[in-house]
Amino acid sequence: EHLRNDVRCFTSLSQNLPHILSEILALLLSHVISSNVPPPPTAPSGPTPIPPTAITKEMAFGIQQANELFINHGLGNQKLAAIGKETGDVETLVSRWQRMMEAYLGTQVHVLAGLGYAPNETGLHLYNQHVAMLMQNSDPGTQEQLRIGTRDLWRKVLATAFDFSTDDIAESEMSVVDARDAMYKVSQKMQSPEILEIVVQKSAKTAPTGNAAMDMAMKHQVVQDTLVHDVYLGGEPTLVEELGFENGEKGYVFLQCIMAEHQNDPLVGQYVGTAMMKILESAGIDMNEIEKAAQAMK
Repeated sequence: EHLRNDVRCFTSLSQNLPHILSEILALLLSHVISSNVPPPPTAPSGPTPIPPTAITKEMAFGIQQANELFINHGLGNQKLAAIGKETGDVETLVSRWQRMMEAYLGTQVHVLAGLGYAPNETGLHLYNQHVAMLMQNSDPGTQEQLRIGTRDLWRKVLATAFDFSTDDIAESEMSVVDARDAMYKVSQKMQSPEILEIVVQKSAKTAPTGNAAMDMAMKHQVVQDTLVHDVYLGGEPTLVEELGFENGEKGYVFLQCIMAEHQNDPLVGQYVGTAMMKILESAGIDMNEIEKAAQAMK
């Protein structure tokens, strides 16, 4: 259970990491999905489901609509709404974020399984590759429709899990210029000597378990706790306040929306990617091993 929680925690970081870090996340997600998301029922015998070799824009829009259905009216909504009843305690923010991501990923896995994708991290990874190819080959109008659909679904997930209105999020939108400035400030604090020393000290206190995946997950937990409580919500004033957001949980969640909205901007990606590499290295996470594991997935 501890490992599953740690993996869920790292999921929340993946939205803004370089591609290679997102790939290692998929490796770790196998512990979450295989343990928490039962595969859809299948006949005792029969052909093995064959996933698509690519997706069309009609398929992509259909997948978005199916996810939206379950997030708004299905089990995904029930799980998120239950989390939303626990809002207000910053000390439980990390664990609630983890549970939110588990509900969100679980919904995606079930939708994708209906199209033949494997109901695990491999299926998610393949689908994300297909989406990337579709985006590269689509006209600007289709790209924008898909982007807005993904954005609105993510806002709904956050609003339900943290009990606020999607209109509140929309009112906090930033221009790409302001987002770059905000993420530059975030990246600078992430790489400050004080923050890196906190990560080093806390990581050093994690006792080796003899299981490499477990050890990595424990260090990811250190990173996430440090990001939330020391980078974003630590100090006086806090970083979220300096960036114009409300202090505490709501400000943190709104800032994550901004990060997700502009994650494909090259400068935002550079700022966050560089800072995350630095902080993960301070946690004692071997980036060479991550790269090898990511290559092995392909």
